[in-house]
Amino acid sequence: MAGFAQSKNDDSKMMLGFIVRRCAADLGHTPSPDEFARWANGDSLKGSRFCLFGKEISPMAAKLMFSQPGRLVTVSPDGMARLSKSGGR
Repeated sequence: MAGFAQSKNDDSKMMLGFIVRRCAADLGHTPSPDEFARWANGDSLKGSRFCLFGKEISPMAAKLMFSQPGRLVTVSPDGMARLSKSGGR
C-alpha cells in the first residue's frame, strides 16, 4: 500500500498525509483537528480501545500533523491493520 515504509526496527511507518486522507474517506469529509484526534484515538477493536499512533494525540497535535503531510510516523500494528482494510473503520 502506498505511503508505507519499514524502519530498521521493523516498525510500521506511514506518511501523515496518507493517514489524514484515510480519515477523510472514513468520515466523508476533510477532518477538523478534533475529528482527526477522535478518529485516531477512539477506535475500538473487540471491546478494547487502541490508538492509531500507539498513544493518544490531542487536537493540537493533530493540527500540527496537518501541516506536515510528508512526515513519516510510526503506526501501531492494530492501526496498520485498521488502515489496510478496504472498508475503513
